[in-house]
Amino acid sequence: MKRNQDNCSVSYERSKTIFIKDNLPIKQFGNLNAEIVEWNNRMYQKHPTPYQGLAGFIERARVRTVLKFTSIKPNDAVLEIGCEAGNLLFQCPKVKRIVGVDISSSALQDAYQLFKANNRSAEFIHIDAQLPLPFLKGEFSVIICSEVLEHVSDPRSVLENIYRISNAETRILITIPTEATKLFIKNVLRKLRIFNLLFPGIEENQSEWHLHAFSKNKLFSLNHDLFQIKKSTVVWLNHFVALMSLKSN
Repeated sequence: MKRNQDNCSVSYERSKTIFIKDNLPIKQFGNLNAEIVEWNNRMYQKHPTPYQGLAGFIERARVRTVLKFTSIKPNDAVLEIGCEAGNLLFQCPKVKRIVGVDISSSALQDAYQLFKANNRSAEFIHIDAQLPLPFLKGEFSVIICSEVLEHVSDPRSVLENIYRISNAETRILITIPTEATKLFIKNVLRKLRIFNLLFPGIEENQSEWHLHAFSKNKLFSLNHDLFQIKKSTVVWLNHFVALMSLKSN
């Protein structure tokens, strides 16, 4: 299936079904950098989700906010970029189509198994979201990119790729960690000697998996010419959540 430049000139012919582990049918698209894949696999295995303790409580609050903002309906087609183990996608109501993409093959294995164990269908694609995405403009009514931009070397490219496959009706949901606030809270709790009690298994400083320290202003500077914010909120001082649409010309 070929497409013109406006719809992102990539081709499904370049995708293939790969069997990563235990004969799991997961598609791979494009030529992925093996070092980046392996690094993300290591980070995923070292920092598994869902989190425990207070971090888990905050994570669940973020997911509830994502679902509330996107107002997902049965006739929606939902794409999550950076789906990891599928925990957020699994909370979505039943829709006509669910697709999760991630750079970590280990995460996709777990996402596939989660849906299979619960007799739910979803498509999972091994892909680098910094490269052109193999989807048509308007193919998805909802696109979620939650806690992803801080993990990639070129977050602007991810945003541009989301832009290319969105139309005026696409509901785009982006969340980022508010890094400075998180570090301030961590420092206070560490001084009170209760950090490890409240946040078991969480790094005391900025996560080694985070390549950028994000803030609302940093996000605005990256996407000001691409998207407009329809509504936004901050979840427990730790996460900025924004529902966006294509910016009007």
